Amino acid sequence: MLGATMVEAKPKISVVEKTYTVDATTARAMVQQMGQRGPNGYWAYTDWYVNWTGNCDLSVKITYTMPKHKNEAKLDPAVRENWKTFLAALRKHEEKHGAHGIQAAQEIEQTKCADGQAVIKKWSNQDKVLDKRTDHGKKEGVVLK
Repeated sequence: MLGATMVEAKPKISVVEKTYTVDATTARAMVQQMGQRGPNGYWAYTDWYVNWTGNCDLSVKITYTMPKHKNEAKLDPAVRENWKTFLAALRKHEEKHGAHGIQAAQEIEQTKCADGQAVIKKWSNQDKVLDKRTDHGKKEGVVLK
């Protein structure tokens, strides 16, 4: 077979974006609403799921759930700017969780799907370590004041 090349399959990655609504106009009230309306009491949440077949075809589904303000234009300019800074830091933090799902899939692929459950457990634990180390992102700027 002339010119035959090995094609390395990469995990298929799909991303789902979900939001929940915040409509308060002060930082304090927004924090309260996010605690009440956010997923499982968190301001944001990232869920990743790695799936593989017997042929070691891998896929990763990452679901981000983030707050969205109903009407940012009604916010005081200083509050609006703080909200935007907060959201950017929150997004960056949640993307680190999403990266753990991708890293898990890549590691499973490298082992030819030999010990997938152990790899999933390892990277799920890394999500917990990340949140503990960063105080759920607060040490990375996920602060609304």
